[in-house]
Amino acid sequence: MAIYPFLTFNGNCREAMRFYQSCFGGELHFTYLGDTPDGKLFPLEIRQLVLHARLESEHVRLFASDLGDEEGVASGNSISLWISIAAPRQLKSVFQKLAREGEITAPLSPSILKGQWATLTDRYAVQWIFSAASGTGNE
Repeated sequence: MAIYPFLTFNGNCREAMRFYQSCFGGELHFTYLGDTPDGKLFPLEIRQLVLHARLESEHVRLFASDLGDEEGVASGNSISLWISIAAPRQLKSVFQKLAREGEITAPLSPSILKGQWATLTDRYAVQWIFSAASGTGNE
């Protein structure tokens, strides 16, 4: 069994996933609504919506789409994505990339668990929690 984050966007999935690729690296793949068997029946702006996006690297699997329910997508605060990184320098690098045009809600700081801890909300209203253990030797 595995659980993977699946994000839903309001028409800016391609932009958001390219941003996440710039933060995490990895291979990025898109399937558009126009790629489906009936895709040519939709207007051009609908055909360009992302049906399914997949970003995969050694440590990251992130999925997304532009297609939500009929009510549309509302950014909420009921879920955060937690990133656990062994190397503090790597944590700082990913944190700084995700923070671009976002809001740092708790800057990188020592945690009670003898490591680093931080939180932010990125430019797409996705909340992130970061942690890194100290003394790992992977700095």
